[in-house]
Amino acid sequence: MARQYWPAVMGLAVFALTAVAAAAFMVASGKLDPILCAGGLLLLAAGQVGFILAAIARVSRLEAWISHHQELIHSLSARTETADGRLGAVERKLDQPADNRLSDIIADMRALRESVRGLAKPKEAPPPPPLPLVQPAAVQPQAKPANEHLELLLEPVVELATGATAHYRALLDLTGGNGHAVRHDELMLKADQGGMRPALDAHMVRLVAPVLRRLRLRNPALRAFVPIGTATLNSREESARLLSIVENEADVASGLVFEFHHEGLGRLDDTGIAALARLGRLGATMALSDVQVAGLDLAALRQLGVRFLSFMPAAADAGFGPSPAWREFVQYARAMQFQIVICDIVTPQQATAATQIGRYGYGAFFAPPRKVRADAGSTGLQRRSEAA
Repeated sequence: MARQYWPAVMGLAVFALTAVAAAAFMVASGKLDPILCAGGLLLLAAGQVGFILAAIARVSRLEAWISHHQELIHSLSARTETADGRLGAVERKLDQPADNRLSDIIADMRALRESVRGLAKPKEAPPPPPLPLVQPAAVQPQAKPANEHLELLLEPVVELATGATAHYRALLDLTGGNGHAVRHDELMLKADQGGMRPALDAHMVRLVAPVLRRLRLRNPALRAFVPIGTATLNSREESARLLSIVENEADVASGLVFEFHHEGLGRLDDTGIAALARLGRLGATMALSDVQVAGLDLAALRQLGVRFLSFMPAAADAGFGPSPAWREFVQYARAMQFQIVICDIVTPQQATAATQIGRYGYGAFFAPPRKVRADAGSTGLQRRSEAA
């Protein structure tokens, strides 16, 4: 018997024992007192009525709980059927010629882009100081002031269940001769506003590819997350340049995960959507960062090649654990074969909460980004040349 029923059983037993005691007393004394008999029966009846009412209340709450969860199950089932239908459509599109598939994907993504535009809110920011770089060259930045150079850093992306490094996230810093560094986030913000982002994105992919090649010699499943700007994808010339780089690095294309911001999804035009589709056809996968769950169309994102969804620690846990709605979303996303990443983890509490909803995580709590030596990929390049 469940522990919560014992108080009611004990209460009923008190009434019954009182009635039995009264009857035993009358038998022992040889006197039959109608008042005591009536009182005993009344106590016994009152106890039984109380127990019945408590049982009815308990059953009512249980029925309400079951009804609520049945509704959740029906909702999830309907969404799963819808997703299965859309995935079936994707499989049929994969059998179509490349041009037809691309046209269908572009049409589907127009609707997704319009829905995301309603969620994206532009952030006001004061004009930043000018980027300490001159106008971009054909593929990479032109000469910088003396002693300034771009450095590639790799930040571990760990498996939350084990704490082991599973992948890396690529970052780019601009370091001066005096030791001062413009960190990745600030550098990319200035690059976006100064028209330098496409050049930096292409430069980063060129730096990452040989390093990734060498790392995958030891761990073929390892991937490198490479942040990419909307401006790079929306430019026909710049996206073509990026695609050309990925084509030249075809042996590691499956290890590249191009990461772009959720708000940027609403700013993608047809050129940008087509660029993502072509990157997916070359073997690369996509990651969406700073994701907002409201209005998220997972089936459309899967068509686009997105396989990783990145959330801030507070997105799903504000200190009281994941909500039922969040748990339902995580189950649905996993059923759709998305991987959940929790970013910028800095405290043990955030790391503990992240294990309840995500598979991967990164941040200062695990390890800071580490600089990559300029010759880190030389061995991989040498072996590739010998193989060719």
